[in-house]
Amino acid sequence: MSRLIYLAASLLALGLTACGGGDDHGHEHADEGGHAHDADGGHAEEGDDHGHGHGGGIVVTDYTETAELFVEFPPFAVGRESPFAAHFTRLDTFGPVSDGEAIVRLSGGGAAEEVFRAEPAPTAGIFRPVAVPRHATRRRVTVELRSGDVTSLHDLGEYQVYRSASEADSSLPEHGEEQELVPFLKEQQWKVDFSTAPIVSGRLSRSISAPGSLAVSSNAQSVISAPADGQLSAPSGGFPYLGVGLSRGEILARIAPRLGGDLDRATLVADMNSTAAALEAARRDYERAEGLLEDGAVPRKRLEEAESALRQAEARAEAAQTRLNAAGGGGGVTLTAPISGRLVEINASDGNFVSAGEPLFRIVNDDRLRLVARVAEADLPGLTVPQGAWFKIPGSDVVYDLENLDGRLVSAQIGDDPRTRTLPVMFEFNNPGARFSPGTSVIAGVRTSDGFTGPIIPASAVIDDAGQDVVYVMADGENWERRVVRIALRDGDQLGISSGVETGERVVSQGAYLVHLAASGPAEAGHGHAH
Repeated sequence: MSRLIYLAASLLALGLTACGGGDDHGHEHADEGGHAHDADGGHAEEGDDHGHGHGGGIVVTDYTETAELFVEFPPFAVGRESPFAAHFTRLDTFGPVSDGEAIVRLSGGGAAEEVFRAEPAPTAGIFRPVAVPRHATRRRVTVELRSGDVTSLHDLGEYQVYRSASEADSSLPEHGEEQELVPFLKEQQWKVDFSTAPIVSGRLSRSISAPGSLAVSSNAQSVISAPADGQLSAPSGGFPYLGVGLSRGEILARIAPRLGGDLDRATLVADMNSTAAALEAARRDYERAEGLLEDGAVPRKRLEEAESALRQAEARAEAAQTRLNAAGGGGGVTLTAPISGRLVEINASDGNFVSAGEPLFRIVNDDRLRLVARVAEADLPGLTVPQGAWFKIPGSDVVYDLENLDGRLVSAQIGDDPRTRTLPVMFEFNNPGARFSPGTSVIAGVRTSDGFTGPIIPASAVIDDAGQDVVYVMADGENWERRVVRIALRDGDQLGISSGVETGERVVSQGAYLVHLAASGPAEAGHGHAH
């Protein structure tokens, strides 16, 4: 083991950083998703995972849909231990894989399959299986990760198993032209907000930047006003509150209209209650007079007077009930929601007296919103027919693409507004979970038919380095190449690059500035492992 560490350290001293993917060291990489290089050195002392001593010699970075594998191992020799330093990163979080098992398989070459396993090392993300090959032949090497919800199979290609250790060590290429790389190690990456992204080829549309705002369409909001003067009262379920979701036809409140002068429903209810009480008293008086007459205690005239009073009380009670019914029955005028949506404005409360025409409630259906972008007059010649749009909220770098929100063009006026010298362009899009609020000011981008086809990278990958647009391209999982790029155009959160990178490479998409700091010195970006 000590000899392997010494070998790796010697390679570092020689500055072996050129790619070693040819037959001169017995390696053929068969997966386009990976990168194979000669090791640029060993790290720290044996057994120290914080300075994880790498296998030395061969370095491969490989991707599947779920994980990134960055692995280092020495050339194979029959009967010699070949320690693997396998670093596994989850691609959903770009954090280290902390549990499970790593399995190295050597197969093919007319020999039986050999399997070597390892559990995680003390440092999360690192697995150290040790292969001891028994057959001097050409072998296909795969590394498999089994860890809970993450399984990943990495085909590293074919490698020669040499007959002796000296033959294996001499298979590595001699010192070549040194390539200037920036180290940013896995232990550093796992501790910060860091991610990478593949450079893909595609088409982007040129966007015209414009101030904008979010709004609802006119038929997606409704103001409910008082139909008459009267007193507002809550429905049986209680008075509505701001933000409550409403269905069309749901009762908001009731109004007891005023009937002229000081006459209103409250007065009519009181009058009805009063006449009802008088009717009940008259009925009891009649029944008492009737009983006294049977006993001979009162003359018939007394019963006749009681009967007359009862008939009058009945008439007054009936009239009071009729007036109350005419004023809106038992509950007055009912106010209901004309559309489904959220209650965003309330201008009265339970028991208030309101006037006819007074706005009481406002309901907004914000399931779909409108983006209104005001394109400056100077940009109109390049607009033609808008091809789509995106927007971001001032103070945030997050870009929301209407293509991902079922957006569509609603209108683009012919001719600009002479007062503002702008052309309003309107799009409609989904607003799941009421994520965006009507009235929000935004920075909009309206896509034109003019476009770019070529390498595309995330806008977050580019940093300003002394006035130059710079990205960091992966050489292997822990080493990065600084590249100056030329930006052709920006479309939302993506950039079209006319020079500086190529399709199939991989760039730092989050944390590029930390890699930039690492180029200035380890202390600037945080401690990783020692070389």
